[in-house]
Amino acid sequence: YKELRAILERAAHTFSPQAKARHVEPCKGILLVGLPGCGKDLCKRVASSITNRALLDLDFGSIMGEGGGVIGSSAMSIKRALNIAGTIKGILGISEFEKAVSGMKSSNKTDGGETARTISYLLNWMQDNRDVLVFATANDVRELESEQFRIGRFSYIHFVDLPTDEDRLEIFKVHLLKRELVPDDFDLDKLVDKSKDFSGAEIEGAVKDGVLEAFIDGDRAAQTRDIIKAIDGITPTAQMMSEKIEEIRKWARNNI
Repeated sequence: YKELRAILERAAHTFSPQAKARHVEPCKGILLVGLPGCGKDLCKRVASSITNRALLDLDFGSIMGEGGGVIGSSAMSIKRALNIAGTIKGILGISEFEKAVSGMKSSNKTDGGETARTISYLLNWMQDNRDVLVFATANDVRELESEQFRIGRFSYIHFVDLPTDEDRLEIFKVHLLKRELVPDDFDLDKLVDKSKDFSGAEIEGAVKDGVLEAFIDGDRAAQTRDIIKAIDGITPTAQMMSEKIEEIRKWARNNI
């Protein structure tokens, strides 16, 4: 996450008046790829804070239909969103970028090419855009074509893997403090050890379940044992989908 913050700060510099005076090319965009539950969408809000730009979020997961096509007037909605983003010179957040571009292949069979035309419009807009910072996130990126994420559309591509031991320690602290619990009252090393392969979202879920367990058991404050019990009841996604996740990591090693 330190690397990502450095990328965001570097991107912010490219939009300054001083950078423009020096003919510095503005950052085209950032593609954040990685595993579900690792805070990719949260990073869009962090990007908005660091760059001091308004965030306009475009969720392709909701826009695309079950058959992979554009629903009704959604193509027009996408174009309208791009126009608004250009007007306010903000950040355009694109969730599930892989779902957006994956519909191009079957578009002629399912919707007469409407999806393909819409996505081509988006990709061309990204190529020509100079005022908007595009911040896209993707989970399963194995089917992305190189032209869809090449330099020119994205200035930076960053892979987010599962949190390290150090990351998990900090995530536990954040969620304990959020519930007015004192991290030093917990055996954090034990929690970190027990939560191997957990995503940030799964760690949050374990803390929530532990707090509930303690409340049910006599309306008391949660303790280490409560959260460990919750951890033992969770099978992390990384273990259930280990082959798929390793393929995504392999893609990242070969493409980033």
